[in-house]
Amino acid sequence: MSETTSNLGVCFFADRLFYAINDPQNSKHLFHIGSYDFNFDVNEAITSRNSDYFPHIQKTVDQLLKEFEVKSFRALTHPADECWTTLPKVVFDNSDEREDHLSILMKGVEREDIEPTWHALSKKEFKFLCLRRRAVMQGFDDLTSKIAITEFASDFEIAQKWSQFAKPGGSFMMLGCHKNVLTVSSYLLGKFRAATFFQFDQPADIPYHWLQNATHSGWMTGLHENIYLFGHHTHEAEQNLRSFLDPASQITHFNSLEVMGVQADEETYGFDLTAAFPAILLSLDV
Repeated sequence: MSETTSNLGVCFFADRLFYAINDPQNSKHLFHIGSYDFNFDVNEAITSRNSDYFPHIQKTVDQLLKEFEVKSFRALTHPADECWTTLPKVVFDNSDEREDHLSILMKGVEREDIEPTWHALSKKEFKFLCLRRRAVMQGFDDLTSKIAITEFASDFEIAQKWSQFAKPGGSFMMLGCHKNVLTVSSYLLGKFRAATFFQFDQPADIPYHWLQNATHSGWMTGLHENIYLFGHHTHEAEQNLRSFLDPASQITHFNSLEVMGVQADEETYGFDLTAAFPAILLSLDV
């Protein structure tokens, strides 16, 4: 192609890799949205750097980087590989307290293998902490060794990017619907309020885990003007949670470009766009 593009957004759901290429001349236009099917779990292959499967993903990413002259690579990480928690800001401000809490949360993991990122919350007296293991992230580093600019985002950061891009105002909740993981993020007046996630064996178990988490996180049952769903299992998640969600909320699945507020050269797709939504949003300059 003759146009020089900027960002490659990527996300992984089960055995599929979804990607999007942005148009740097038009903030709401995409050159291409696509997917690749594999016969193995893509995220697991990356984080474990499986010698049989990882090279296939590496080849696919290298082809995309070359074909679209990509300048930056942005990928969604899997919540099951992370630890999320909210701590008082005084913990963040005091280096000794900060390190003590890291050692408690990641007991048995060497400090040099811990990768913490701190995020501001709407309540300034608290900070949100996301922890990853460097050993787990090494696969992503290997995957992107040929490109200088990389970014790895968590599910709650997808909600943040949506807030910056669409500016929905008011309050909204975003649900990331993975195969055996559900993430929940809450935003108020464009500001990050809270986030959590839980794992489950069967979709029918979601209500039990939701109620268990909501007992300690009252914001989950609070008022949200909009509830957005993305991922590979949005319909199962909504079906199991409908009676627990605010009945006055507008529930939206990111299943079309119109809903997302973007345009692309293709008009039809052979896959559910709700799964490609993180890749699409990551490819945009927001």
